[in-house]
Amino acid sequence: MRFINSGFLLGICFVTLSAGNAWPRESAVMPVSLRAAPHAAGPVANFSCDGPVHAEVLATWQHVVRPYFTQQIDVGLNKIGDVYVLYNIQEEAQDFVEMTRRCKDAQAIDQLASTLEPAFSSLRPLPGSPDVQGWVCSGGHTCTSSNHLLGTEVQLVSTQFLGLIGAVATDIVEDIPAGRRTPAETTFLTSAASAVATQVNHWLSPDYFHHVSDRLRMRPGEDRGGSSSYFFEDRDLWLMTALSDLSELYQAHVEFTAAGAQAMTDLRTKNRQIAGLFNLFLQRVTLSDTPNGPRAEIERGYESNVAENRYARYSGARSPVLCSKQPSGTMQSSLQVAPQPSYVDPRMGWDISHARRLVPALATFARNRSNIQSTFGYSNPDFDPIELQHAFANQIVDEIWSRSSQFPRFSNFWDGNDGWYRAGYENGTGSCAAGTPPYGLSWSIPTGGYLAWGTFNGTMAAIGRSLYHLLYAGDPESRAFVDRFYPQIATQGPAGNSMSNRLWRFTMLSSLVQ
Repeated sequence: MRFINSGFLLGICFVTLSAGNAWPRESAVMPVSLRAAPHAAGPVANFSCDGPVHAEVLATWQHVVRPYFTQQIDVGLNKIGDVYVLYNIQEEAQDFVEMTRRCKDAQAIDQLASTLEPAFSSLRPLPGSPDVQGWVCSGGHTCTSSNHLLGTEVQLVSTQFLGLIGAVATDIVEDIPAGRRTPAETTFLTSAASAVATQVNHWLSPDYFHHVSDRLRMRPGEDRGGSSSYFFEDRDLWLMTALSDLSELYQAHVEFTAAGAQAMTDLRTKNRQIAGLFNLFLQRVTLSDTPNGPRAEIERGYESNVAENRYARYSGARSPVLCSKQPSGTMQSSLQVAPQPSYVDPRMGWDISHARRLVPALATFARNRSNIQSTFGYSNPDFDPIELQHAFANQIVDEIWSRSSQFPRFSNFWDGNDGWYRAGYENGTGSCAAGTPPYGLSWSIPTGGYLAWGTFNGTMAAIGRSLYHLLYAGDPESRAFVDRFYPQIATQGPAGNSMSNRLWRFTMLSSLVQ
């Protein structure tokens, strides 16, 4: 057994219990009318570029997703000021961007650039940092005065969207020669590269790097209170993703604005601190050697004591938390299941929904290992993104997957435990979460980009094909299974033609096309 960081291996227990809907995502605003898109006629096993599934994805993009994104940016972001539009678009578009990269879909790449470009018109001087342009939340349902997000930059939202625009920009650089780029692509490259550089340079402050140094000294279990100050967070991974994309754009001599060029100059003086950030990531990855190849976990043991994770090993059918609406209209939570020490998972790390950030991050690291070294001087023999992609894919197959080929399900947590997720979670908006039951996050695997890792693990590829066929199967058992565990991507029933289901199927099919 080999580790990047210290850890220990315990047996994995797969729990077979009912699962309801997963914790609801932030809903986008102002839905547009659906227009029929051409659809593949039943299950098709051909997932190659220029095959029928590829054609279906491109048609859905053209007729459904692109007009929807256009309206979301125009109304939700630019008029209402809801920055969570950016968060949602990243989730819904990232796998499609990577498909266009694999398939060299020049027309779709150009359309991505022109569709996303209007988001830059919402950049504003940041409160407290007027020299830096960012996205400030001024409307919508999530940003409120009570959670202190209204009138501020929501850094996770911004970093996540930078991961998307960085991917589109590098897609252009790799697949569209400079002499053949459209005006929209050229404009987008400068806008995206400059926005990424200026915002990342602003965030990578002395205080941030001090926090990185502190976390490099922390070990699992030291924090008994579950403080987030110990965590390697998704925003950290997005910052690394942005730096990787920037290294490619810089080495490709993309034109920056004056502010963007100055930010790149500043970032290149932070080489030692940037190395610390990448080393923190490696420290929080545990690699285990197995007969089937290496397996990888992230944040193993660091999130065991977080309040919302205290039922991670409770597998009962009854929700630990009861949510009830009060006469005043507020939500109140009460315990139905008393917490027990045995319900706490000592190996607790990321859940399979949050860990979807690993997919675009490792992809850009693999493309840009040499560019990161050339631009920011980072060189570490343990930084092997291709090996990590193999290892994380192996972890899904060996520890997270339920081992059923016909009816695949997936444990909620990356270490393979399958208790309740986020029981009693409150995000500052006055909501109440009863929690997500065992296998309730299964839908994160087909919609989180993980199926693209089928190139690293043949069983993963077979799981993807099985899930695809389940969606289009007409027998009652298959339909009941999809309705129970994958209602977000169901093709049949009342929700099958909803915008939400079409968007999530769009992400799934994009990740299957190779």
